[in-house]
Amino acid sequence: MTDSTLGRTVAERLRHARMIALGDRKNPLCITPALIGTRNDESQLSISTNLMPFVVDYDSSSLPAAMTITGRGAMAMPFDNDSPQWFCQMNHILPPSLEDSDTGVRGRSNGGLISLSWQTLRHDSELMDLPEQPEIIALVDAIQLANHPGKLVSALAVLRTHFPSSLLWCPGLGGPDNLAMLTWFGVDLHDFTRSRQAESLGFLLTSDGARKPSEEYDEDSDIGAQYNEWKREISAVKSALKSGTLRQLVEKRSLNSPKLIEHLRYHDRLMCEQFSDEGEISINGAPLRRFVKYGMKWRCHSPVNRQDPLIVDWIQRIISDYRTPTEQSEVLVLLPCSARKPYSMSQSHRRFRGSLRHRPLHEVMVTSPLGVVPRELEELWPASHYDIPVTGEWDGDELATIQKCVKSLVSNNGYKRIINHSGVNFDSDEIGVEIIDTRQGEGAGSHEALARLKQASEDAAKKFHPDYRMNEKQQLLIKMRSISRWLHNNDDWLENAHVGGKPPRWKILEGKQQLAMWHPQDGRFAFPKGTLPSLANFGTLSEVHLVDGPKLEGDIFSSMISKVVGDIRVGDEVLLYRAGNLLGSARSVTAKWEYFGSPGRVAKTKHRL
Repeated sequence: MTDSTLGRTVAERLRHARMIALGDRKNPLCITPALIGTRNDESQLSISTNLMPFVVDYDSSSLPAAMTITGRGAMAMPFDNDSPQWFCQMNHILPPSLEDSDTGVRGRSNGGLISLSWQTLRHDSELMDLPEQPEIIALVDAIQLANHPGKLVSALAVLRTHFPSSLLWCPGLGGPDNLAMLTWFGVDLHDFTRSRQAESLGFLLTSDGARKPSEEYDEDSDIGAQYNEWKREISAVKSALKSGTLRQLVEKRSLNSPKLIEHLRYHDRLMCEQFSDEGEISINGAPLRRFVKYGMKWRCHSPVNRQDPLIVDWIQRIISDYRTPTEQSEVLVLLPCSARKPYSMSQSHRRFRGSLRHRPLHEVMVTSPLGVVPRELEELWPASHYDIPVTGEWDGDELATIQKCVKSLVSNNGYKRIINHSGVNFDSDEIGVEIIDTRQGEGAGSHEALARLKQASEDAAKKFHPDYRMNEKQQLLIKMRSISRWLHNNDDWLENAHVGGKPPRWKILEGKQQLAMWHPQDGRFAFPKGTLPSLANFGTLSEVHLVDGPKLEGDIFSSMISKVVGDIRVGDEVLLYRAGNLLGSARSVTAKWEYFGSPGRVAKTKHRL
């Protein structure tokens, strides 16, 4: 038996889901999600290595049994062995209901393979302090955990965040019907157990669940047909990961059974909060992103979207953290959203702006599923990327969210009047401020409604801002400061700044020095090298401290990191330090939880001082 180090490189990431390239990074043998089969599967089916890179064997001559996983190609460094092997003794598996019991048997060895159970996670005090991350982790009681509310997603979240480079396998649990969801939870490897069971019962396990084969079209339930269903779904999942649409595929597949919906709800709830179970199990929050590629659409076509941690995060920040620019804190103007994003590019909002010629009035869009979107944040993710059917009708949950957000805006920012052109009814007594309804039951773009909007804005400006004048560049600076507070939690670096240049890529300047450039398509600031010391002084960006080593030349990998200061989301700019000295900056390609142990790069170096 040999101890093998599996070659792994991250190909794509999305939340806890990812694609891992196995073997030589220049010519990988397989990219997960993938299959792990038995010797019987290998002999019966002509499965290529790029779909089934591993074979598992069990030795039951002793108790508990031993497990050996063999690679089907040269995927372990130094890539000179076509059959690398990983070995471990398995756990005694107790029902999750006996979670307080400890068998004392640890399913691990020096071969890079670990067999874990719920009891192990709760009682093995050494598990989270292993000297090296295992290559493969088998959660051997995954089937039992799936039948106990919340325990499967809790176990997977702990394993995914504490062992970022390990391949996760839930023996006996995966199938074409739940592959997308398990991938979303961070599972990398799957087996044919449920497909074999379906075959024995004469059913075909598909991406929509188990069904009888159609005799009309000569369908069969043999293992070959089952394998074809796996191929189709693996292809669909990988495609969704590449395009950033895996969440939408998960929501569709969750309709296969009530149990899948239950798992997704527990997972969303877990990702929305710092989770702990009496201090014994913990994860590091939700692996959200702050920026996405230009042109990406986030489809919000079902009520399930409202549970997404991305939505919850936006709403919670609006309710608790968001503060209106001081110069615009007197009058709130509520407007309807539009199908086109950003809203200001739509025809309807161009008409609204024709009636709103006073810049000190604060415009906020009422929308679902985000609740409200302040005008100055409309170019940010996810406000500028979501796609939702616009019908003009609201259900009870949507109205409750909007009401809650508007009430919090008024309470936190002290508006003295609301001009309501949104079409949603608000109670002045409940909101706590005077409300002027400019729609009065008519369409937002009707001549009469727009005339009332114009008159209401003129009256409000005359009463609350009689002598205040704000030019375009002043308004843009207010916008940039608000965006900085939202993205970076402070705007101190803009204290002496002004806006120059030409639209849409405005320059932020201090005197003649350029501090940043605004990129509206990406919803981010581009910082030049000369601004980094100022950003460091004001604590604007998170910090990544590197271990001692040679001169920084390439990108940032987990082995180079000694500590991380601040929260990091995918796409964030971070400052690089070594021995207390500022070295430069980088753009994060992963969330903070993956900075220690990721098999691929965690940040792409941008500037070197």
